[in-house]
Amino acid sequence: MAVEENQNAPLPLVSLTDYNKLSTNLVLDLKRLRYFSEKLNIQQSVASIDDVLEKIENKIFWVAVVGEFKRGKSTFINALLGKEILPSDIEPCSATLNRVTYGITPCVEVEFKDGNKQTVEIEKLAEYVTKLTPEAEATAANVKEAVVHYPVSYCRNKVDIIDTPGLNDDPSMTEVTLSVLPKVDAAILVIMAQSPVSEVEREFLENKLLTNDLGRVIFVVTGIDRCNRPEDADKVISSVRKRIKEYVLGRAAEQWGEHSAEYEVYLKKIGEPKVFGLSAYQALEAKNSNDNGLLAKSRFTEFEQALEQFLVIERGAIELQVPLNRVIASAGEILATINIQENALKMKLEDFQKTYEVSIQEIAELRQRKKEEMQLIDRAAENVRYNVRPLLNKLEDELKQAAIQVIDSTTITPKEVNNKKALAEKLGRKVSNSLQNVGQKLADKIQTEVQKGLAEEIDRLKDFADSVVTVLNHIQMQFVDVEADAIRKRKTGGEAIAAALAVFTGFGGIWSGFRTAGIKGAAVGAAGSVGTAIGAGVLAGLIGFPVTWPAIIAISVVSVFTGGWLTKLVFGGEQVEAFKDNYKAAILAEVEKQLKSNPINQKVEDHISGSFDHLKRTLSQEVEALLDNTQNTLTELNHKRQRQEALTEAERKELDEMRAETEKILGSAQRRSQELVEIISV
Repeated sequence: MAVEENQNAPLPLVSLTDYNKLSTNLVLDLKRLRYFSEKLNIQQSVASIDDVLEKIENKIFWVAVVGEFKRGKSTFINALLGKEILPSDIEPCSATLNRVTYGITPCVEVEFKDGNKQTVEIEKLAEYVTKLTPEAEATAANVKEAVVHYPVSYCRNKVDIIDTPGLNDDPSMTEVTLSVLPKVDAAILVIMAQSPVSEVEREFLENKLLTNDLGRVIFVVTGIDRCNRPEDADKVISSVRKRIKEYVLGRAAEQWGEHSAEYEVYLKKIGEPKVFGLSAYQALEAKNSNDNGLLAKSRFTEFEQALEQFLVIERGAIELQVPLNRVIASAGEILATINIQENALKMKLEDFQKTYEVSIQEIAELRQRKKEEMQLIDRAAENVRYNVRPLLNKLEDELKQAAIQVIDSTTITPKEVNNKKALAEKLGRKVSNSLQNVGQKLADKIQTEVQKGLAEEIDRLKDFADSVVTVLNHIQMQFVDVEADAIRKRKTGGEAIAAALAVFTGFGGIWSGFRTAGIKGAAVGAAGSVGTAIGAGVLAGLIGFPVTWPAIIAISVVSVFTGGWLTKLVFGGEQVEAFKDNYKAAILAEVEKQLKSNPINQKVEDHISGSFDHLKRTLSQEVEALLDNTQNTLTELNHKRQRQEALTEAERKELDEMRAETEKILGSAQRRSQELVEIISV
């Protein structure tokens, strides 16, 4: 069993192998605690353990590779995998999402947009996911995702690599790329050394990502082998790092204000941009030919080590708090139940009955307090709605102003006006980008308000969490032979049950997670307790404009300028201004139309409600689980006392063995949790 290992050994967590080993040990501990919980009839704990087991056993790190087309994304991924698996070409290649996962038998599972799936040979991948031929492009248009199963060592450690379409290939492909980013553990932005930080890449950093997502982006400057000298490559990398920092910090300053507390916290959280220069081509050649000298020259190993550290420390350490919190909580419940069972049957019937009735009343009072806390959470949600409404009320004006500014600032020649469709498409792209930027900034502001509201609520709820723990500890102690329990603890060296309950049980885990790692830590704490995460994550896909909206605007505007009546707008010296005026009128009308047909306000309301409803469900489920477990144990004991039952020697021995093993598991989990907290806090 996992608990038999050296409990005093330091926790190694420097590689994906370490992460998977620790994860496996936690699964073994959880399954053992699940067995004990079933024996003790702690059914709520069984359900919570099952939920966490499913998540940890199915956990896979997702790494997305993004960038403009012709930036060498597929070559970079092939270098990372050590084999030429994905198709690559000098022309724009990837036309859909390609996900590489570990599989013993090489094959490709193609999932189509209509839900159908097809398994094909890996040699035929290019026919389904590229634009290399008209036939392939037509097929790729109907593909949702291609999952490449391959026995590559890098993916053996539960890491999937996602190849995304080019950011500026076409708008629909860009939307596909942006839609997957909120789901990944890390995003690698591939930049070409010969044309670093293009306008599209700057736009991606400044406007396409929510501010809080920037910490998950790793920047790769590839193609350094084409630089004349190593120092030239270093200059490019340094320049890229400087420009990225300017963009990222400028974005944060615009959102929060340069002198705000939020800005200072963000600076500490993001730190220096993670920028690596390398040659994917050299790395792939080196791995295929086992040329260590060429691999060192490619600088690829340094990047691989940094990526692994990022996944393990910045993502994995937080992920592992989920099962650790569950181990600690369930172990505490098991120990409390054993203590109550052992000692309650020793008490005089009169003393037991009196203590039982007082305990049941205390549980009822906690349930009433819980109802009051639900109402306070609803009030907090309404406060967030109140703070967000002014932002939504200004949305239409901000959209219109952004559109007008773009149109007014765009230089148009009389010659361009002669090709109205091309001109409308050109302006449509600019206006669409501008409107998306407004929506993205709105999403950032709303996310900040929701996170702030949730953070304040979680902090406030610590008092209630403490009350629950205090009452349950009090109930337990009424049934415990304190002197005998103290002697047993000194003999076994077991961890204090009360400490486990006070710090880590259930909802306390949410609070400690929040204090340690911010709002994402709270989500970790919640998941560890009941298998649900607080919905305060990325909002772009939820409250941003529908992905088709900018395209609809562009198409609608083009259609406005297709008709015989347009000839009246392009005569004489006023043709450019007349075009702009009419174009603005069409755009403003389209903005109004789209806002009416796309109820942004309702989506925001739904998101706020959903976020705080998650918090309410988490609180309710966790507290009810603790109260139900305690009340069910007391009720069962009451029935036994009425029947004058007592523990047999075999039952007492079984409880002693169960307690001893649970205490070891608890002690190990507490030490591991503290070590992870120290890792996360660095």
